[in-house]
Formats: sequence, C-alpha cells, structure tokens
Amino acid sequence: MLRKFVSFTAAAVLFAAATTAASASPEGKKIAHLTLSIQQEYIASLVKSFEEAAKKSGMQVTTFVNNFNSALQAQQMDDAIARKFDMIVLEPASDNGIVPAATRARQAGIPVLYLIGQPKPGTEDLYLSNVGDDQPGLGDIAGASILKGLKESGRDGGNVAAITGSLQEGVAPLRLERFKEALKANPKVKLVAIEDASWDTVKSQTIASQLFARFAGQGGLQGVYGMADNQAIAIINAAEAAGMSVGSGPKDLLVVGSNCVPKTVAAIRSGKLYSSGTQLPTFLGQRAAEAAADHFSGKTIPKLIRLPVEVIDKSNIDKWAAACSY
Repeated sequence: MLRKFVSFTAAAVLFAAATTAASASPEGKKIAHLTLSIQQEYIASLVKSFEEAAKKSGMQVTTFVNNFNSALQAQQMDDAIARKFDMIVLEPASDNGIVPAATRARQAGIPVLYLIGQPKPGTEDLYLSNVGDDQPGLGDIAGASILKGLKESGRDGGNVAAITGSLQEGVAPLRLERFKEALKANPKVKLVAIEDASWDTVKSQTIASQLFARFAGQGGLQGVYGMADNQAIAIINAAEAAGMSVGSGPKDLLVVGSNCVPKTVAAIRSGKLYSSGTQLPTFLGQRAAEAAADHFSGKTIPKLIRLPVEVIDKSNIDKWAAACSY
C-alpha cells in the first residue's frame, strides 16, 4: 500500500511539473521598466523598442523615468517590488546606488534584467542577466579608427583628446580604458586631454571649444574622440565655429564617435565624422524583450548577453543607415 502511495505521489509531482513547464508563458506578465531620460533619443528609442517587442510577446510594460536621479530610481524599484511586478528591467542611474534596492528585489523573488552597462563587480548575482553591447569593444573601435584615420591622412602621430560620458561609473570608463589601450599601438599618438562632459551635447561643444584654444599654441589637436555621437557632432560644430577644417585630410581635425544616432549617417557621408560604432538602442530593446520572454517561457537565459559591435564608416554606412535612423 505504501509503495502504491509513493508511486502515485511521484507520478503526481511529475505531472504537475510537466503541466507547469507546458503552461509557462510571457503572456500577461507585468514588467516595470526603470529607465533614465526619455529626452535622450537613444534612451527614448530603447524604451520604445522594448515596449513594442514585449507587447508582441503578450507582456505588459510600465515605464518609470528618473532623469539620472539614483535616489528616485531606488524608490521606483521599491514601488515595483511593492506592486509585485513579475520582472524589473533596469538601466541604472548608478551602478553602486542601485545595489540595496536590487538586493530587496532579489529577496522578494523578482528577477531584474540589467541593461546597457555592467553591474558593480561582486553584485552580478543580484541580476537575472546583464544585457548590453560590448562597451569595451566600442573603445577599441574608436582608438583603432583614430590611428587608421591619422595614418590615411599621412600623419604618423598627433595630439588626441577624449570628451567622454560620466567617468564616475557606468560604461564610460569601460570605453575609455580600451580607447587608451588601442592608442598605445602608435606611441607617436598622444592622448593629451580627457574631459568628462557627462554625455551632454552642449557641454561637449563648450569643452571642445576650450580645448581648441588651449592647444592652439601647442601644435593643436589632430584628433578628438566624442564618446557618444551626439558629443562627436557637437565637437564638429565647435571646430567649424572656430574656423577649423574637419575631415580626414592631412590638416583636418579627425573626429570619431562611439555609437550610432540619426545624425551619424549624414556626418559620416559628408566626411566630417570619420567613424562610429554599432551601439543601437533598437537592437538592445528587442534583445532585452526576448530575454524576458524566454525567462517567462521557462528557458534558462545566459547571465551575460553581449551584443557584438562593429565599426561604422564610409565603407559600410549604407549597410547601417536605416538602423541608425531610429
């Protein structure tokens, strides 16, 4: 009798497990998307593409915007926990500042997808997965492009400046370190200035103008890295306002970027922006939605999902023009 009972119980457990696996679905799952600033075209496009892809899988997305306010984002995460969302998708305002709230989400059993950058080292287990582009790879691309552009213009060296995103944390330090490493391939190329513009377009243009004046009596600048393309285009505008020639000629200022925005296409085609990279918000939004749907479907998703990046320049701008024009 006991043997029959055990057998029946085991069968019931197996049946229940099979039924649960078969019924696992993203349909109706509620997602809290904690994002940064929809005033930025990159973030706005990421939000839109994630929402559209999630909707196709039957998921419901509620978006919370914090305008880079880490304290507000922590409150929003606590709100999402209290409202018992099925998942939190996060673009952190601060890698460090979000850790306590992410810990509370894990304790509540709510999975968190971490987008764009990389979690603070040692906190990776707080997140279901880290989904983003190869940020160090974007730094590699920018550095290699500077060297290639200078060589093609007949210059075997030169002074280079970098106008960056926020260097306190996040993706900017990842890109900058690899940019610096890439430049070491030619010791005659000197990184003479690194200026943090916090990804801001207006600030980037102001800093660029100041750098041009500062180095005018020191041989000038031969190349500038704008860490995001809104910054790179601001640098181009500042150079032209100062009467400088921008392009890839022997006496031109060489400007490179790191990600693709709608203005990138015309800038590369005109020759004013030498190169960019394939960090596309539409690709990231779609991939994040796929990861969420896979999780709710009962699949095991990788802890690290990296979107590959490649250089965009005159040789392949036609291939990427549509994708960049989000």
